[in-house]
Amino acid sequence: MVEVSIFSVVIVGSALPSVVVLTPKKTAVASQPNQSNLSNQLSQPRQPKSPKRQSQLVLPIWIGRSEATAIYTVLEKQAYARPMAHDLLANTIRALGAHVIRVVIDRVKDAAFFATIYLNRDGRTINLDARPSDSIALALRLQAPIFVDEDVINAAGRQFTAKISDGGDLLEDSEEAMEEFRDFLGSISPEDFVANE
Repeated sequence: MVEVSIFSVVIVGSALPSVVVLTPKKTAVASQPNQSNLSNQLSQPRQPKSPKRQSQLVLPIWIGRSEATAIYTVLEKQAYARPMAHDLLANTIRALGAHVIRVVIDRVKDAAFFATIYLNRDGRTINLDARPSDSIALALRLQAPIFVDEDVINAAGRQFTAKISDGGDLLEDSEEAMEEFRDFLGSISPEDFVANE
């Protein structure tokens, strides 16, 4: 299993499916700048650098608009006056004294992704079959880790190439980067992920 994070959520019109895009978490090691190296860097004139391109493994999962909205609202720290369905489920789990250990997107078959929610209550593990969109929305509300089985990544993962900054971050706020991402999503469809079991 590979722990993942949300790369993007794209909410489109009601007639078209929305998409949540996951990507494996990076394990970055923070380094402290060397003081003499830092002073050398500050004394040197800076040359503008053109952005580099980097390929990143992503896992697009097509979902409904309401599920995409349920994920997006948590990412954007938005709240409704009354609990929505995923909020109600999270509140129920807490009220029953359980907690979500993790969610795992564990298989893909006929372009459909499947997930399992792992709960713990009183030392007992409970596995619930679920849709990935609901699992992700719940995991985000309860700060539970999200994993994807390696077989799913191998079957359905795609490489997305985009411009990156000098620091190695994707330049996702630029219009050009958004256009590249739209083109990438337009080049794939749910049928690309048909896997035989």
